[in-house]
Amino acid sequence: MTHQLHLSRSVICICIDKTGQSPTLFMRAACRRMETRNNTYIKMRTHIGTASINKKVTMNYNNAAYRNLAKKYSLEAMIGPDEGESLLLELLVHCFTIEEAELAAHLPIFYKTHTLEKVARTVGKEPADIKPLLDAMVSRGVIRGRGKGYAHLPILPGMFENVLMDNLDTPWHREFARIANRLYETGYVRKYLEHPTRVVRTVPLNLEQGPAGTAVDPDRVEQMIRSHDLMAVLNNCQCRHARHLEGQECKRADRLDGCFAFGNIATLYIDRGGARAVDRDSMRSIVKDRISKNLTFFAGNVAAGSANQICTCCECCCHMLGQIIGVDPGLIVTTPKFRAVVNEDRCTDCGRCLAPCNLRAHTMEGKRHRYDPSRCVGCGLCVRACPAAAIDMFETDGYRKPAADLKRLAVRLAPAKIMAVIKGKLVRK
Repeated sequence: MTHQLHLSRSVICICIDKTGQSPTLFMRAACRRMETRNNTYIKMRTHIGTASINKKVTMNYNNAAYRNLAKKYSLEAMIGPDEGESLLLELLVHCFTIEEAELAAHLPIFYKTHTLEKVARTVGKEPADIKPLLDAMVSRGVIRGRGKGYAHLPILPGMFENVLMDNLDTPWHREFARIANRLYETGYVRKYLEHPTRVVRTVPLNLEQGPAGTAVDPDRVEQMIRSHDLMAVLNNCQCRHARHLEGQECKRADRLDGCFAFGNIATLYIDRGGARAVDRDSMRSIVKDRISKNLTFFAGNVAAGSANQICTCCECCCHMLGQIIGVDPGLIVTTPKFRAVVNEDRCTDCGRCLAPCNLRAHTMEGKRHRYDPSRCVGCGLCVRACPAAAIDMFETDGYRKPAADLKRLAVRLAPAKIMAVIKGKLVRK
């Protein structure tokens, strides 16, 4: 159900989501937006660690600083929502003061950085004058500012994880989580799924044997563990933490069950203070624990030896899974090497496979089990759960080996994406 609130020249759409949130809460949010038309000032107290920052935030969505910043966050390269999205503007007002927004509008997007000196030259100010502002934004996690320079992060993935990885629970963080959750629940990322991206892949369980004695997958979790000397576990799962900040707890796992990182990516998180290094035996133990909680493992679609990250996802909290469930999984997840196949003759319709499946490939129609192979990503959780051994893993058609590394993955995805953009421009003309 959608309510439209007309505010002179603007229209705000308030959507009641599947969680059953009451219309009253949405009307309160609408009132906050109405206050911005009158340039209402709201005093907010932000706690960063033990420090406290008192600031006045002008909730004026027509302010040029925020409008310019919204244009940057709406870019396709930033995987952003439409620049006129009210929740995007609300998020930017929450994360940046007007002075910070004016400065941030001159920062590059995430794939490159600008040094302090270059940012200063761009805005025509002295480095010493802008450094406190830049460092304040870095400390809150709303921009990237470590290493060679400063840059913007996409909202999700990017800013969302950077802000919440410190596991803080303050009024400021709770409001950030609320806005970010509602923004992502609008489903804006689906506009980028008109053409398959297949940027991620499933990392299946360590199931040693499949049909006829064949290995279930040559690139299981164990191979990633063996391929890297440095690996880390993030301090928390930012998706579960965001739900926790809104008073919702994960049905499968603990919010401290953070993602895994390997190679250079592990180094970045450890240096940031957002993860702890672990050895191979510890990682294997943690993997077993996550499997016992029926979490699905997703990674970038690159080879086991490449720097990478594994997200251990649940359908109740994970933002990416929420989008995958709502569309064809093949738009985001690459074709797995193996998919589950159900032996209907052996199936007892017990329904034990439903709970572990985060993609809802297994359902019950009355008292009969139903299986949709198009929704299977090859994680293997259902094989483990079936007491009748009625589910096995078989090779699929269309499998393509992962790219060697992230750069080669980008090259692999670029041609189709470029052609899609060209065709779109021709059609619009």
